[in-house]
Amino acid sequence: MHCESALRDFKPNRRLGQHFLINNDLQKKLIRYASLKNDDIVLEVGPGNGDLTSLIAETAGKVIAVERDPRLVKLLRERFHTRDKVEVIEGNVLKSQLPSFNKIVSNLPYYISSKFMLLLTKMTFELGVFTLQKEFVQRLLAKNGSPDYGRITVAVQHKMDVNMLDPVPRQSFYPKPKVDSVIVTMNPKPHPHDLRDESLFYELVRELFTQRRKRVKKVLAHYLESRIGISDGNIIEKLNPVNSRVCDMTVEEFEELSNNLSLTLNERALAQLTLPSI
Repeated sequence: MHCESALRDFKPNRRLGQHFLINNDLQKKLIRYASLKNDDIVLEVGPGNGDLTSLIAETAGKVIAVERDPRLVKLLRERFHTRDKVEVIEGNVLKSQLPSFNKIVSNLPYYISSKFMLLLTKMTFELGVFTLQKEFVQRLLAKNGSPDYGRITVAVQHKMDVNMLDPVPRQSFYPKPKVDSVIVTMNPKPHPHDLRDESLFYELVRELFTQRRKRVKKVLAHYLESRIGISDGNIIEKLNPVNSRVCDMTVEEFEELSNNLSLTLNERALAQLTLPSI
């Protein structure tokens, strides 16, 4: 069953990356992968006209549907005004204050994929089920040293296990996109690598990948001098960075380097505090 007829008179906003999932069988597949129960609170980003929202609400305890397009917000609120299980929030999910939830089921708008995944690394949840561009998912799953391996790969793999499941044909969307999509599940790791300073880790990964093809020591020296004000070469040796290019570092090596840097910075700050006054 398809719901394209309900959207035939709706002009999608390309700036918002609107491609509505209109294949009912695939919508039901997303629900099955999410293993929804009546005590689940589900976040849905970009609910469109609400067909997937309605299916989620049949099983979950509540749906928090975040929609940026005011035209669709009006439609959703009219459609679900008698459904207590559905809460429609108008706004940009990247900037909105969200209620608590434990699962995410979403046909994620293409244009926010990268930023939302980075936001996801800071969220607490049990399971995420998404349709995403296939090329983007390949970046999330990339191995170190490959062209697709980058900042978002390291950030996501540090916190989550990503599983690429079923292909989603282009004709499953309205309007039909120019790229292939897939269904993906994301499970937060029960015991992610213990970081001394998670904010430092994400900043370090971001800064090093600005020069992904250069040697780690060289990029690290520039980062320490420009961002932290340290130009002591002995600090670099103490951090013991791997002798490779940035793009060849494993997720674990980024984590270890971040912890070494955090420890060194703390020791340096403590030493300065305890210097005898003259």
